[in-house]
Amino acid sequence: MHFKTWDDIAPPPNAAEQKLKAAAEAGEFCELGPHDQIPEGPEDWHNLTEAQESRHIRAEVLRLILLNRDSCNISEKGVMMAGAYISGCLDLTNCTIPGNLLLNGCRFQDEMFAPRSKWASNLRLRTCGVPALRASGANIRGQLTCEGANFNSPKGEAINLQGAKVKDGLFLRSATLNGSVDLNGIKIGGQLDCEGAKFNTPKGKAINLQGAEVKRDLFLRSATLDGSVDLNGIKIGGQLTCNCAKFNTPDGMALNLQDAEIIGGLFLRALAKIDGSLDLIDAKTSTLVDDAQCWPAVGKLHLDGFTYDRINGPTDAKTRLDWLAKGDRWNGEFFPQPYKQLAKTLHDMGHESDAQQVRIMLARKLRQDARAKLHITPDGDLGTGLHSIWRDICRLTLGAKDSVSLVLTAHGYKPQRSLYALILLIAAATFPAQRAWDAGSFAPNSAPILLSESWQALARDGSIPNPAAEWAKHNAIPGEDWESFHPLAYAADVVIPIVEFGQTDAWAPSTERGTWGYRLWWLRWVFTTAGWIVTALGAAALTGIIRRD
Repeated sequence: MHFKTWDDIAPPPNAAEQKLKAAAEAGEFCELGPHDQIPEGPEDWHNLTEAQESRHIRAEVLRLILLNRDSCNISEKGVMMAGAYISGCLDLTNCTIPGNLLLNGCRFQDEMFAPRSKWASNLRLRTCGVPALRASGANIRGQLTCEGANFNSPKGEAINLQGAKVKDGLFLRSATLNGSVDLNGIKIGGQLDCEGAKFNTPKGKAINLQGAEVKRDLFLRSATLDGSVDLNGIKIGGQLTCNCAKFNTPDGMALNLQDAEIIGGLFLRALAKIDGSLDLIDAKTSTLVDDAQCWPAVGKLHLDGFTYDRINGPTDAKTRLDWLAKGDRWNGEFFPQPYKQLAKTLHDMGHESDAQQVRIMLARKLRQDARAKLHITPDGDLGTGLHSIWRDICRLTLGAKDSVSLVLTAHGYKPQRSLYALILLIAAATFPAQRAWDAGSFAPNSAPILLSESWQALARDGSIPNPAAEWAKHNAIPGEDWESFHPLAYAADVVIPIVEFGQTDAWAPSTERGTWGYRLWWLRWVFTTAGWIVTALGAAALTGIIRRD
């Protein structure tokens, strides 16, 4: 039963309650005890000690004064009090509070119950001990300040502000919250400050901010959060700062930022620790400010759809690829988007070399994933077994092809590698060409010349170590220039397809004139095949055929 007038109060107002009424009417603070500490809870609220009784305010009396009913003509400043013991439940359901309620260092016996209440100004519970604050749907046109407060509802909700509106800001700095904090759908016109707060709900949600709107910053700096932190779909007009925070949900979702929109940047550095999963699926922010050691373990980071414009933290490819490897898979499925996003951001920031390394890694991962999908575990069935063997053959073939593509063109992102490969092939082919020439194992590549008397005489003369060189010097066809042999030019002619240097048309190794001629006869097919492969891959890389963007 609520009191309607001051005269209705029974038993009559005590000295502390009369002092509170006088202070409220004068617009002054009612000093019943210290501002900066939470009073020890009475052993028995029905039998208060003399010292406690001198600071005792009944919740129904506070309600009457607060609502400014009849004989309680309080000033526009509202109710301001410190050090009180407040007995009973302060029920402000559907009430309109015309002024402030500013409480410091007070101890509540029961929860504060204020769903759908309307507050013309500020609500402060600084350094107060409160079992719970339940104010779903409340509309507070000032600040809600609970700095240093202790909310103790271990099996239920410590704070329920679901669907509430707070015009200027919500402050939970240095608060202790034993029980869940439900801020689902809350709209905060200023900042939400949870710096240094201790949230303790190990088996549930420490704080629920699903679909919430915070116009300015959300601070979780140095907070300890034992329980899941659900920020799914939150909109933050400023920054989300998690520096030095400790998120502890080892077997579940430590921090859920799925679909979150953070305008001012996501800060996760300065020894922040996430023990559990971090969901950034489809989240977006302007700037990612992080340290490598602050991210959760492999398999507990979900990055698909996460977008950001800049990175203020490590930008080297190695560190960032290690980061992506922690969160590019979910339930065994590979997601390429995190690599594309990182490459785009690094490119836009001017780190093109690192961006290219990320693109190359993405190409490798895509190919690895494609090969992995070909694997079938045999189940004893003959048909399945044969199918598995065939797919394994295909997988190994693709693996070989992908390895060649990686080495020769970095999957299309470094086509210059194919040029280097051609140079190496030419250098490699030069050595056997020179040895075969020096050993006299070359002959003119012309049937009429090979059948001519001049060549036959040179070929049969055992005293001439290199008939080809001798023939080119003295017996070339009159009136014609015969291509002079050069091992490097010959090697280039063998390796490089399409382009003709005239060497292979003029000279050919002989399988009958020594070991090096025999070797080169077969090696030239190897070099020619390799040259075709390298050139084809290089052309494909230049045209973008083999690159996956």
